[in-house]
Amino acid sequence: MTTTLVINYTPRKGSYTKILFDEFVKLAKKKTKLIHLDLSQTPPDLLLTENLKLIMEWNGGKRDFSESELSVLSNHNGYINQILRADNIVVAFPIYNFTLPATVKAWIDAIIVSDKTFSFNPERGFTGLCKGKKALSIIVSGFDYETSNDVKEYGSSTIRQNFDFIGISSEQILAFGVDQNRDELTSILDNAKSEIKKLVDSWFPNHIHSNNFHHQYQNADKDI
Repeated sequence: MTTTLVINYTPRKGSYTKILFDEFVKLAKKKTKLIHLDLSQTPPDLLLTENLKLIMEWNGGKRDFSESELSVLSNHNGYINQILRADNIVVAFPIYNFTLPATVKAWIDAIIVSDKTFSFNPERGFTGLCKGKKALSIIVSGFDYETSNDVKEYGSSTIRQNFDFIGISSEQILAFGVDQNRDELTSILDNAKSEIKKLVDSWFPNHIHSNNFHHQYQNADKDI
């Protein structure tokens, strides 16, 4: 039985992103073990002075961290280990000011770690260490960027690039224009729900799982 890490950043009441996230959960919960991470409830640590120093030391080759240093890194370690243990990752978020919400970007910063999710060799360059996993991004925007030639968003390309970097093949379901095209809101959401169903059927053919939704956040792991 596969394990699917489902991640949402949907703090706004009446969130259309939450509607689509819930649709994935409803369709997938009997076909895979779901581990839920709500980024608005358990936000990642920002890269600030203390933890950034330790992460840079890890990237530089240090491995003998003290208990207090590992405690500082525990937030990052939990997110990394969730990714490593999952077969599939689903991330749902809205576009804020043309890009990812800061909390989602902080999650990305937490999981992009040398010798855990990627490696570097001077001769071969960078190699993703998470190959064999699949990812889906469900992205909602009030503005319809797909029909605009003048205004661009960078959230979808940013998260795709980071999944690619760590070796994960990713797909995207975009529901854009939910505010700009209010008269088409039902159609926009229905089309996205249809795409979600097709993806669930593709990812989990003929799988039945007896358990439902698991809320889990592992922040006590000692290794980075």
